[in-house]
Amino acid sequence: MPDLSCALWQRAHSPRTSKAILLGLTALIAPMAAHAQETDGTVTELETVVIVTSASGVATSIQDAPASITVIGQEQIQASGARDLKDVLRTVPGLNLTRGNDGNANVSFRGLSSSRTLTLVDGKRISSRNTFARHYQGDLGVVPMDAIERIEVVRGPMSTLYGSDAMGGVINIITKKNSDVWSGSVTTDFGIADQNTTADSRSISAYVSGPLGQNLSMSAWGKLSELDAPESPYGYSEGRGGVLTPLYASNGIKTRTLGTRLTWTPQQGQEWGAEIQAAEDTYLAEDGGHDENEVRKLSFGVTNEWTIGEGNLSSYLRHEASENKSWNTTDEAWNDSIDYDTTTLESRYTSQTRVGGRALDYTIGGLIMREKLKDPNTTPGSLIEGSANTAALYAEGRWQATDALSITGGLRFDHHEDFGNHVTPRLYANYDFGNGLMMKAGYSQAFVAPDLRNLNPNYEMGSRGNGCKPYQGPCTIIGNPNLKPETSDNFEVGLNYQGERTSWEITAFYNDVDDMISARRIREATATESALFQRDNFDYGKTAGIEFGRTHDLNDDLTWTTSGTYIAKSEFKYGDFDTAYPMATTPKWNVTTGLDWRAYDKLTLSGNVNYIGKQAGYVVEDDLTVGNGEQASVPAGQNSKAYYLVNVAAAYDLTDTARLNVGIDNLFNEQPESTVDYRENGRLFKLGITTTF
Repeated sequence: MPDLSCALWQRAHSPRTSKAILLGLTALIAPMAAHAQETDGTVTELETVVIVTSASGVATSIQDAPASITVIGQEQIQASGARDLKDVLRTVPGLNLTRGNDGNANVSFRGLSSSRTLTLVDGKRISSRNTFARHYQGDLGVVPMDAIERIEVVRGPMSTLYGSDAMGGVINIITKKNSDVWSGSVTTDFGIADQNTTADSRSISAYVSGPLGQNLSMSAWGKLSELDAPESPYGYSEGRGGVLTPLYASNGIKTRTLGTRLTWTPQQGQEWGAEIQAAEDTYLAEDGGHDENEVRKLSFGVTNEWTIGEGNLSSYLRHEASENKSWNTTDEAWNDSIDYDTTTLESRYTSQTRVGGRALDYTIGGLIMREKLKDPNTTPGSLIEGSANTAALYAEGRWQATDALSITGGLRFDHHEDFGNHVTPRLYANYDFGNGLMMKAGYSQAFVAPDLRNLNPNYEMGSRGNGCKPYQGPCTIIGNPNLKPETSDNFEVGLNYQGERTSWEITAFYNDVDDMISARRIREATATESALFQRDNFDYGKTAGIEFGRTHDLNDDLTWTTSGTYIAKSEFKYGDFDTAYPMATTPKWNVTTGLDWRAYDKLTLSGNVNYIGKQAGYVVEDDLTVGNGEQASVPAGQNSKAYYLVNVAAAYDLTDTARLNVGIDNLFNEQPESTVDYRENGRLFKLGITTTF
């Protein structure tokens, strides 16, 4: 790891409305709201209040937050026996987790592409995935589970606070704060697979924190893990000339991560921090071949928290450097690395004042960022490089208009050196009916700037077909310097109830995307050349649906949890085609329900069933029509038959400081139909032990 750190250190340096869906949900929730008001007037005792910051920048409870938000706490993570964050996130309403044709499980929200999900660690962007044109596996594994305090998941666009890429939603991984007494944990984990759609795995991770002296503390974390490469393909795809390409359900990967953070509190109301983390991911080849990729990451930064008057000023300066080397099977040597660096300086001030005799919580902030890409590998014979400088000013305020109504308004001004100025507004309202029932409704805009690869006219990448929709692959995709940013108008309205034994939420959403970034065919395939596609802006894309969740304590020891998403619309239009195609590989229904039972003091049992339905916006081949008389294909990844994933787990406290976790994922080894070009993890037996001290 020291060699890794040194190597990288040297290198580093007018809103539209959707009346139908709004009125429809109003009709749905009005009777429930009326029922809440017809109670006897007693105040329901609420569950423990969880404080979150991702939804507004100001600490607030989940119910009061001006957004649809889910918080997964440390106890819930530990009790689940989850091996990684993907296991934990399956239960979040509005979130979809399925495998693409590159074998990797990706997180998407509300029917939008997984590329529209922003991952943060302690509110800071993670950008290592930009060293990959595809196949990246790392965002959700950047922090070991032992170092995580909680996960805040915000569904819906958060561009006002977080800028570009936060169109679908935000996953904010909050790490544990330094402790004033020495403590920590060590976790070992094993996965034993019995099918070719899943491989064996093993890992060990640790976290430790404590004081170094007066006003000075530290924390450190590390992880070693390995997921074996699959030994055989689960199937084959037929390409041009009848050539068969093997299909694998996952990529094998070895991971090494080491990080540390120092915190200095010179006086009350002032805190300084310094953090550094280095990691190396090695991507393993199928059938015992040479390693395919080596991905090295180094991030370091300084932070400051300063109480000024009644408010708090939070600032950070962070640099992240990543490199990705791929193995050249012809030369039997490593290719030159793809490098991607980002440097970010951000500062935000949060405080409270009074307007019209009512409380106003507000956030004011600014950010400057520089991104730099050097990619000598993705396009044969060409060096793809470039940089982008961006700056932003933003403000958001939450005003308690009445005892029951709070209104949140926000505005972000972005300047991009290639795309000029862009303004992103947000308006949100919370209405408290009392007795634990809250109505939420909001409108926001979001935008996504084209990335540095797609803007480069020399960029060229081959695709087996997933990037060639709606035509059959393979194809070649090239860049376009004339791309425009993708923008969207987004609406949501719903209810949230928090009671003594029951909590639930239901939200309807509608997303209308303009200038959707995709790829347009500009040359048909010939006998010697594949079809040529160019990145372009499509007219529109639309998604709409309902997400819901419910948690009910059947008794003091038994909890029933259900969450789900219904996608009513998922479509985009392509050129002259009369047929609308689905925005992403997203099921129409995705529902998870399960029980957690505290059998006795030392033993917790749990089980859940995940129903994954037919593809949203499924296209039947007979219905395909085109304006120019050509035949389009059914988009890759469509699933026309529902299937179920059943998971069971048990956690047993061996001692006061040691917990044993066992479980079986995908108990019945269910998969989508064989014609679909992705696979779920097959049956997997899990065994892990966590020791705390």
